[in-house]
Amino acid sequence: MTIISTIGTVFLYIPFLLFAVIYFLSLKRRKRKALGLASDITTFVLFFSVPACVEILWGYSISAYIYFVALVLAIILLIIEWRTAKEIEIIPFFRKLWRTYFLLLASLYAVVWLIGLVTVIVKSI
Repeated sequence: MTIISTIGTVFLYIPFLLFAVIYFLSLKRRKRKALGLASDITTFVLFFSVPACVEILWGYSISAYIYFVALVLAIILLIIEWRTAKEIEIIPFFRKLWRTYFLLLASLYAVVWLIGLVTVIVKSI
């Protein structure tokens, strides 16, 4: 059980390792959909990874803010979709929303990681 816990912890704090593993594993079976599958699974992990990294680095809990922003973003994108399309297709809308979450959370994770790295380097000098 400790091996599974260790693997989960590694993927929680290094979600792009999970992205690479899923991408290369699914590349053999689904060449065209490997990137989408990897980003979809990584998005789920990023929802927990970004708040966990901020909590470890600075001691702030931002998970409620992340979920609130995700909800507001979903509402805004739904309104935009409703105004531009005559009929809203649910599955394509959720796919766009989920991929938008991936881009935002991955960018946020990269920023947190870089700021954390600079903070650690500055403190060690």
